[in-house]
Amino acid sequence: MGIYTKTGDKGTTALVGGSRVEKIAPQVETYGTVDELNAAISLAQKALQVTRHQELLDRIQFQLFYLGAELAAPNAHIRDEMQKRITDTDISALERAIDNAMAQVPPVHSFVLPGRCEAASRLHLARAIARRAERRVIALSHELNLRPELIRYLNRLSDALYALARREDIEAQLQGLVTTISARYQAAMSQANQATTSVQTDTTPATCAQQSTASNALPSATQQTLKLLNLAVAKAQQIGIPIVFALVDRHGNTIIHYRMPGALLVSTHLALQKAYSAAALKMPTHELHQAVQPGQDLYQLEASCSGKIVSFGGGYPIFNQQQLIGAIGISGGSVEQDMQIAQAALQGI
Repeated sequence: MGIYTKTGDKGTTALVGGSRVEKIAPQVETYGTVDELNAAISLAQKALQVTRHQELLDRIQFQLFYLGAELAAPNAHIRDEMQKRITDTDISALERAIDNAMAQVPPVHSFVLPGRCEAASRLHLARAIARRAERRVIALSHELNLRPELIRYLNRLSDALYALARREDIEAQLQGLVTTISARYQAAMSQANQATTSVQTDTTPATCAQQSTASNALPSATQQTLKLLNLAVAKAQQIGIPIVFALVDRHGNTIIHYRMPGALLVSTHLALQKAYSAAALKMPTHELHQAVQPGQDLYQLEASCSGKIVSFGGGYPIFNQQQLIGAIGISGGSVEQDMQIAQAALQGI
């Protein structure tokens, strides 16, 4: 069956219910712009890095179908009988998405270039089309009795696309930073290994084997370190909580200290304290909480250590074959959320 009907060859098209109008009619131009917006959002979705953004755009695409159908109805009677329509609930969901995305990016006080990565650029293009669709609906509302929810929805949608674009830019920046750090570390270790090999002129086979094992372990350790960071950030994004991530070695020395945009300033210190405490005492910090209560064995431990030791949940030691190799600290949400994020990262490796 062909998709062409030839009914539009004379420059007319059918509205919902069958009545025909010219294809250049304001009503057709309006719902055609919404259709263009939907296609642009679909294109943007394919380049996104943040999973929750993909799920949000899925819902938005269906909502735009409902909005377009309402715009294509010839009269208010047909529009009122439509079961699928934009509601205040949909608008509130967009507002929550905006707030969540903007909480994870640094504030700006001027115009921003439309996208520093592909995903953000595509979202900005969709944002511009959303603004045009909003203008078209406002103009059409002077001729038809349209519900105000349609204008409000498109207004929030353009804001949401802007917020998602900024969040995608930050995510791309983070991934680029991780890649750059990893590449520089690998290059530095390669040079160090070559230098070590060039001066080892009298080495036993056993020693050579040990050096080979050590040189292979270092890049692997780096990959695990970066994987821990990525897993923690991914879980924090899923929950919707900006966090500070801290990783220390078995001596309490900082390996990585990363603050997600929007994380509380106090979390900058708490994450490191949690990691240090877990390494120093070789136990999760939430288990330490009970031990420092009045009458318990470690009462006043926190005060006697000049604030270096904390008993808030979110700090976990890391063991390899029963040997302490470091500790992780997460801060930014509730104690339960910090523990959940830390556990998700550790389980991932």
